Amino acid sequence: MKFSTLLFSLTLSFAAFAQDALKPGEVQLRMPGGGSYIGTVKDGVPDGRGYFKDPDGMQYEGEVRMGKREGVAEGLFPNGDRYKGHWKDGKPEGQGAMTYMLGGAFEGNWRAGVPDGRGIMTFAGSGRRAEVTFVDGMRLGAAPRAQRQPGEKTSFAVLSGANRTGSLMKDKELTSPVPLNVGYDALTPAQKQAVRDAYPTLDDGDEPPYPLKGPHELFAGLLKLTSRYRLNGDVAIYVTVGADGKVLSVATRGIDDPDARRVAGIGAGLLKYKPARCGGQPCQMMVPFKVRLTTVVR
Repeated sequence: MKFSTLLFSLTLSFAAFAQDALKPGEVQLRMPGGGSYIGTVKDGVPDGRGYFKDPDGMQYEGEVRMGKREGVAEGLFPNGDRYKGHWKDGKPEGQGAMTYMLGGAFEGNWRAGVPDGRGIMTFAGSGRRAEVTFVDGMRLGAAPRAQRQPGEKTSFAVLSGANRTGSLMKDKELTSPVPLNVGYDALTPAQKQAVRDAYPTLDDGDEPPYPLKGPHELFAGLLKLTSRYRLNGDVAIYVTVGADGKVLSVATRGIDDPDARRVAGIGAGLLKYKPARCGGQPCQMMVPFKVRLTTVVR
């Protein structure tokens, strides 16, 4: 089994926007690919107003035009980001506001699903508001992105150490784009950039929270849980870290067994964290971890 960790990426499960009971004039449809739709239709096609839920957890509620998610609506993305405003071809387009799961928001113009034009940014942690301008999703005037140096390592792995019992064996492996056994200060500029990239509204010069010794201990514990509880699929754990570095809350997704979920949450909560820094001062922010479990036959 192989774990690919997309560090600090977050997937959440939310209750549906729509009510279970159908309103007059509404129908319920099963969509191609396994999704569902509740709302009005025209000639058998979703049209008017309705609610979509996709297999990946994406939710959309609002105007629908001949099967397309267009008009004014509210959407809840699989990673927990929430958008309210205008849509076109199933993506934010026009005026709207995105509230990000990891903190902060952007209210302004969107094109093809990304900010494009002028708007107001609320930065994560500090809550500072400022007028900003985006071009194709890139914020003008932002600090330059740190680039990897030639030859700099881009993948790090932690093997489970399981003993082989035959010629065909399913190993467990944890891989990450940053080293898992060092703190934030020991990361290279490019590795810090990889961590910061998960925070869409992190202000220039601010830092996200991070495990003091890296997340190695947490993921090593998840590897051990895999065999015992047969974990499979995406597992998300997110930790809210206070300005004093203490853990304020821990939540998990993707672990059905209550005992395994409790152990994973305890493991995340027992890590020591560097608090986020906003404007040079410690501040409260969230650390999300995402682990994807697949099978590798050797």
